[in-house]
Amino acid sequence: MNMANVFPPYKLDIAGAFCVPSVLKKAREQYQKEQINRHTLQEIEDAEIRKLVDRLKASDMKVVSDGGFRSRDFLESWEGIRTKDNTLFTEGSALEITDRINLLQHPILEEFTFLVSVAGTDVMSKQHIPSPAEVMTQLLQRVERSQLETIYPDLRLLADDIASAYKFLLNKLSEAGCRYIQFDGVHSVVMEETINLNNRVLRERPAGMFVAFHAPTDMLVQLHGADAYFLNYDCGSCDRTRLLWFLHEKEAIFGFVLSRYPHEDELDELQAKTENVLNYIPLKRFTLCLPDANVVLSPSDDDEEAQWETIRLGKEMAERIFS
Repeated sequence: MNMANVFPPYKLDIAGAFCVPSVLKKAREQYQKEQINRHTLQEIEDAEIRKLVDRLKASDMKVVSDGGFRSRDFLESWEGIRTKDNTLFTEGSALEITDRINLLQHPILEEFTFLVSVAGTDVMSKQHIPSPAEVMTQLLQRVERSQLETIYPDLRLLADDIASAYKFLLNKLSEAGCRYIQFDGVHSVVMEETINLNNRVLRERPAGMFVAFHAPTDMLVQLHGADAYFLNYDCGSCDRTRLLWFLHEKEAIFGFVLSRYPHEDELDELQAKTENVLNYIPLKRFTLCLPDANVVLSPSDDDEEAQWETIRLGKEMAERIFS
């Protein structure tokens, strides 16, 4: 693989998930009703991921992902962190839990290997993972605080276990050939413990692994060591003054994430907003990012086609910006 051609940053990148195809939606419903088994669901997931990757490559994208088409719960797939029936760690000390986590394989390892086998070596296979802070946030939301405190009287002990688990997982992904990770943390609670956790995992990641971070601005401005920061700049809800200061201070790649599927007649407006950002950072440290389909409630077939039109428009937008 010629890494100079396929290693990030890219003119056009993938910020999040793609719309789930109707055939996969139906399969998920059948699985929930126990009409098909897990193996059959995975076969359908695999087939739809193949189609997605082929279409991304046909669109001349240099980076591909699995589109978020896997239906597993990331947290509950990590045995050793158990939240079933709102029960967490019914026995064992924090140290024993860490030891269990470090001995376990997360399904994401197998899923990344499949993605690479489909994508080949002429594009970069990108793995999206919930950020460490996102996992901590989910645990705090899913588990009663009294239950949590029976094992973790101090949140720093929970952060230690999560950091150990991430270190193990990222090293395994690196061994499998993963060179591009995106941490997704748009729903993370911003507090000292989650900020410190994210920064610790960034410090301890394997050498040679490019990490992009998509999270609220309040989280991003306190992170250190990410290679790229993905910002929902056009959503209208961010503090522009603070954001542009942040762009100026960080020595990293910045991704301008489209918050929805644009229409062709909106390109001039998007270009003007982008050029405003480029007053603060050099073009070589900028990338345009496709929107996350998760922002669309109950995506329809029309939304699915809109995302592919957005790829076309994104390429046109990138040509305007980088020409």
